[in-house]
Amino acid sequence: MSLQEVKSLECGSWFGESWNKEKIPKLNEVFELLPEEKDIFIEVKTNEEIVPILLEVIQKNHKDLDKLTVISFFPEVIKAIKRKESQIKCNLLIAFDYKEMHTQDILNLAMATKADGIGAQNHERLDEKFIQAVRDIEKTIHVWTVNSNEEAESYYRNGIDSITTNKPLSIRNYLEALE
Repeated sequence: MSLQEVKSLECGSWFGESWNKEKIPKLNEVFELLPEEKDIFIEVKTNEEIVPILLEVIQKNHKDLDKLTVISFFPEVIKAIKRKESQIKCNLLIAFDYKEMHTQDILNLAMATKADGIGAQNHERLDEKFIQAVRDIEKTIHVWTVNSNEEAESYYRNGIDSITTNKPLSIRNYLEALE
């Protein structure tokens, strides 16, 4: 799609009536609205051809690279970013349901791409043993998409670094009450 076509789409009505006419912003527009103290995760859903353009937008619009992480299922994207801007954090996304991979193969891929961490699907394979294996290679470990309090608590207790959810307030309140 062209930018004009994307900008014509409505993307907020699923969230509620007050968001009914919300449009998809460009990345630089997101950066303008993002509070300085907030982290941002940018998922790249294409191959590495986007990397030069993405890096240009990041360099022009986002000063604190410590608050930015790029995530992608494409190992080539992670490699390309790390080759050009090694200080940008990158997490390799893993979908256990998509492709059967042994834990060691996942760890080897994370190391070969120079990924800073692994973002894994909410799945029975993402257990304490897997989390420890990622920790053993000094990578961070993240999970997506967790919408139940019980699953969030289990990941939290097993030392996961971040939880992606469609229920952020509910999950945060539940986990804070555990402390």
